[in-house]
Amino acid sequence: MGFDVIISNRQLNKKRMQSRGFTLIEVAASLLAFSVVVVIFASSILMAERSAHMNGQYAQALSLCQHKIDQARSVGFGQLDADSLLGAEIVDSVISSDVYSFASAGNDNVASYLSDPTAIMSIEKPYDGDTSKALVTATVTWHPTAYRNKTNTVTLAAIITNFD
Repeated sequence: MGFDVIISNRQLNKKRMQSRGFTLIEVAASLLAFSVVVVIFASSILMAERSAHMNGQYAQALSLCQHKIDQARSVGFGQLDADSLLGAEIVDSVISSDVYSFASAGNDNVASYLSDPTAIMSIEKPYDGDTSKALVTATVTWHPTAYRNKTNTVTLAAIITNFD
């Protein structure tokens, strides 16, 4: 009977060793690995949010440039002058000969979309030596965030022709 008790105690001790669980080192290592994964995931979410905001700003600036070029097309080749552009509220001021600002022209309040913007439209008429062509270029420049000195710029150009 004593021999049976020794075998049972050995089996009992073996079962206890197998069912003890994780050691402190194993738990610490798994917590460290989990923490690293959480930090990487959190930083990627922040970066994705910042990238989405920046992409939205670029899309908005590109849309504004396209809108201004479409408005210039709508007045027609013969009306691409300061008086016509100001009268149609396509531009809000004349910077110099054939260079105009459209930062707050008409319903396009560029400052409500972008931080500290500069919005300029230039018209080169005649273009490339051809008196029936005009090159219209719209440029929007802005600061992506208030705490950076960096500026972003979107420029879009189109040739408007005279078919008369």
